[in-house]
Amino acid sequence: MYSRYFVLFAILFTGWFLRKINFIDDQMNHSINKLIVYFAYPCMIVHNIGSLEMSRRVVEQFLTVFLISLVCFYLYGAVSYLYAKARHFPKNTSNVAEFAMSMPNDGFMGFPVALIFFGETGLLMMLAHNAAMNIFVFTYGIKLMRRNNRGQKKMTPNLLMRAAFRFLLNPNILALIIGFAISLAGTGLPQAVDDYLLFIGGVSTPMAMIFIGSSLSSYRLTDAVKDLLTMECVVMKLVWLPLLTLGLVYFLPVSGIVKCSIVLGIAFPTAATVSMLAEQEGQSVATASRVLFVSTLASMATVPLTIKLLTYLFM
Repeated sequence: MYSRYFVLFAILFTGWFLRKINFIDDQMNHSINKLIVYFAYPCMIVHNIGSLEMSRRVVEQFLTVFLISLVCFYLYGAVSYLYAKARHFPKNTSNVAEFAMSMPNDGFMGFPVALIFFGETGLLMMLAHNAAMNIFVFTYGIKLMRRNNRGQKKMTPNLLMRAAFRFLLNPNILALIIGFAISLAGTGLPQAVDDYLLFIGGVSTPMAMIFIGSSLSSYRLTDAVKDLLTMECVVMKLVWLPLLTLGLVYFLPVSGIVKCSIVLGIAFPTAATVSMLAEQEGQSVATASRVLFVSTLASMATVPLTIKLLTYLFM
């Protein structure tokens, strides 16, 4: 189990190394991101979900993960807010820190890890978790990142509709809908088309890890670990929130794969979305970047342990 996970991180450090020697530049890194998000991941999702036998039980599991994860995300937001307030985080960085604590990388890192360790069903469950996270981002997340801005727009029905529209236009959500439709139809795809999706989707895992590694190359570990706020956010992100979630789902009358997916989903390091939104809203990009960097490195130890614990308890 550990060997498969560390292969992923070997690929991540390949991306870090290639960026360090300038084999990958900013433009190439941006292109890799677009390739994964807009093409490779959707191909992988349509292939894997479309080939699933979409029984009533699988659909129920998907909806269960989605609904419980959605509730959990707003709980994470509340817990992060109370923690930041209790610890007297600086007002100008507290909103970014709170968001960094509650936002997992359940896409770039979650999809390949779920697929490797829990198969196509695991990928489907992680997609449900990711869908819940996207709703959280477009509602609470946007409001949180604008908390320090004067004259911020109030949430109106029109803004909610626009957020819902952006959610539905997310390439991964569109691919999920297409995959669901193919699976429910039971006809499958022509072999040539399915092979094409398989080959293109196959590059998503290594390319995603290369992108993450390349994106981390500009940060210095020594600077990040000296920052107490960063380290507190990382511990909350990788330890306390997963343990809280484990305690919440442990006694629920749901299947093991549902429990594993909900806990594993929050156990991933901070998503790059936090840094991107912080930049868009003029907030502390440095805070987001430090938490992203340290949590990604620390997850080399915490995520394999989480998977080991979850398979022991629930599978």
